Amino acid sequence: MFRVETVDSRVKLLVFDELRSSWLIRDKKTIIIETGYAADFDKLVDGLKHLGVTPRDIDYVALTHVHLDHAGGAGHLARHNPSLTVFVHAKGARHLANPSKLIEGARKAHGKTSSTFGEMLPIPVKQIRTIDTGDVIELGNTHLEVFYTPGHAKHHVIFFDPASASVFTGDALGSKYKNHPNFVLSPPADYDKKSAKISIDLIQALNPQRINFTHCGPFGLSGHDHLFENLKRNHDLWTQSIFEIISQYQPEDDEALFRAFLEKRPELKQFPDQFFSFRLSVKGIRLYLQRLKN
Repeated sequence: MFRVETVDSRVKLLVFDELRSSWLIRDKKTIIIETGYAADFDKLVDGLKHLGVTPRDIDYVALTHVHLDHAGGAGHLARHNPSLTVFVHAKGARHLANPSKLIEGARKAHGKTSSTFGEMLPIPVKQIRTIDTGDVIELGNTHLEVFYTPGHAKHHVIFFDPASASVFTGDALGSKYKNHPNFVLSPPADYDKKSAKISIDLIQALNPQRINFTHCGPFGLSGHDHLFENLKRNHDLWTQSIFEIISQYQPEDDEALFRAFLEKRPELKQFPDQFFSFRLSVKGIRLYLQRLKN
């Protein structure tokens, strides 16, 4: 169920459901980090209204990457607010201006056409601003430092907030749902294990005290410093498991590969609510291994 939570004096969390969220920071400038699916847009507007904010009050949207569950609603915000600036890595910018290939890729990755996504609208090029490592988004007393973090996607960045020593990590650190472990997110089409682990090291080197997960919500790192090493270990374990399955059994399709993966990693069976995500990650790792082979 949609809800709005206060994280600190500047930051609000807008939770679309238990799987996806957006973040609102209000300073001299107001920014939304992540927008959810296009189908989430009405919920997003309702959440903003609850906070006394309209789409026209938003100065910036910052996207960690352009996958539909993170960027799908950005075009709707841009349509409602022609003065809005959308920050995104250069490798994702063209997909915001013309999302047709992005939508088709998502449909292929999910294995079927899904009404879950909603209609992702194109964003005028004049409203898109590309960002990379070294850039800073100035909001007033608050600023967000940008770092390029490929691995999950070639167009992935994270945003570091020095004021709270927190990082908006998108999918670079996977997911962290309530009462769940930290899961790898390695979907098609451009997952790269080596880059993913380098990005994890980069985030750890920032010495954050809190991770602001898009999936799903704030997570304090006090007493949980092992998160980084565990996640890198799981990237290795998941990739090695799928490599062994393909080498030994040559499964006939992705579903057979997924079932064999669960047998290799039986600890994941207790999380059936995450099977949709695990399936995407298995596909992404399979494609990654194929690229290495070729």
